[in-house]
Amino acid sequence: MNSADRNIYPWAFGTSFLILTVLIGFLIFKTYQLEDKNYQIGQLNLVQNAYGTAIMDDKIFPGGDAVFQTELVPYLNTWFKKVTDKSPDAVQYGETRMELFLKTMRTKQSLDSIFKQIVQQQQLDPTLIYMFHFDKLELYNVKDSTWKTFYESSSDNRAGAISGSLRKTSLNNRVFQLAVSDKEPIPYRFTYSLYVDYENRNWRIIQQMAPVFLLSLACIAVIVLLSFRTYKNWVNQRKLADLKTSFLNHMRHEFNTPLTTILVSAHSLIDRDASLDNKEVIQLGRIVERQAKRLRDYFEQVMGSVALQEQQAKIIQAPVDLLTTEILDELCLRYQGEIEIEYVPLEPGISLQLDESYYFSILDNMVSNAIKFNDQVHKTIRLTWEKRADVYCLKIEDNGSGIAPSDRDALFTAFYRGQSSVGKPGLGLGLYYVKSCLDRLGWTIRIENSLSGGTIFYIYMDNGSFNSKKQD
Repeated sequence: MNSADRNIYPWAFGTSFLILTVLIGFLIFKTYQLEDKNYQIGQLNLVQNAYGTAIMDDKIFPGGDAVFQTELVPYLNTWFKKVTDKSPDAVQYGETRMELFLKTMRTKQSLDSIFKQIVQQQQLDPTLIYMFHFDKLELYNVKDSTWKTFYESSSDNRAGAISGSLRKTSLNNRVFQLAVSDKEPIPYRFTYSLYVDYENRNWRIIQQMAPVFLLSLACIAVIVLLSFRTYKNWVNQRKLADLKTSFLNHMRHEFNTPLTTILVSAHSLIDRDASLDNKEVIQLGRIVERQAKRLRDYFEQVMGSVALQEQQAKIIQAPVDLLTTEILDELCLRYQGEIEIEYVPLEPGISLQLDESYYFSILDNMVSNAIKFNDQVHKTIRLTWEKRADVYCLKIEDNGSGIAPSDRDALFTAFYRGQSSVGKPGLGLGLYYVKSCLDRLGWTIRIENSLSGGTIFYIYMDNGSFNSKKQD
């Protein structure tokens, strides 16, 4: 594992975790807002309906209209005139009249008893508290046909509170906001609001959302744990892969060195004693040479099978007929006198996307197996091309001993040796290596016995990797 991978992975994990945490936090916040908006909405509706029945045609509370008629209405004309004439004491006059009016409203109000009665009648939670608030007073200006605000108090301003002990008000705990108008002695309109809630509303909502919080925290914890375990496993796998690669390279070097020395020594021994006509030494030298070559072939086969998964396929566009001819010519030289290789070329100009080393290994193992598992005096292998629907197929047929039906399912398994392998040299890796190469190329293989008793292999190649354009 290189240093770049080590640095990128923690950053990627940290960034992903941060994004996920922000996303979960945003969803929790939105859920809280929704809960806050709809919290106890049923109780608020009951309060609104019951309050409307309790006051009927009065103002704010029973007897409230009388307070308006004595403490506010008689002074509206004077106040309006002072404001329109821009009298210096207009502001002071208005503040004084509103303070006296609101003070009288607080003194004469019966809202405490009304609210208590509503809670009992509607069987609401007795811990609910409320606040009535006088929001705004407006007078109508006939000259420009507009309403002009003469007094306004925000909901968090206790100066406009008429009754109730609720301290925190918001749109979510407001039962209603009503505007009431009258025409005498001057058109005026006032607005007031009723707020009902628990003193510890936020804490109650958080408690109600406890399962959501706990589940979110549990999900984050699980994701962190899984990500950490994944990271550790990834690090361990990379270490094992690096160790495996290092081991393979070391073994290949350490094994090839003595094998090469043995082969050179055996060959030198044969050449030296051939001039002395020492047949016994020559025979022993050839045995050593032959067994060393066999050991080298086994070693390369094992190392190739193990290292294949670590290799990256080098896909190129190649003229498949020309490449096949070159490979078979090389194999003819290698296995000269052991087998006759016949090849029926593909139509010219066909190219194929493949890895040359994989393709060579596939054909090499096929020819090698056709020699090894063949008891005929004259051994043959024939390669021909077929095109079936949208797939090109390389048909490989030999005149060997065939494959027992019981061996077919496990034939491509590593180190599997079937009935025909008895007494034959090998480790059972040839066809496993072929299948591994085919899988890396995205090709498939099928087996059947020929009528003559030999074996037929069909290698199906994805037609999407072919190009029928003529090669220069």
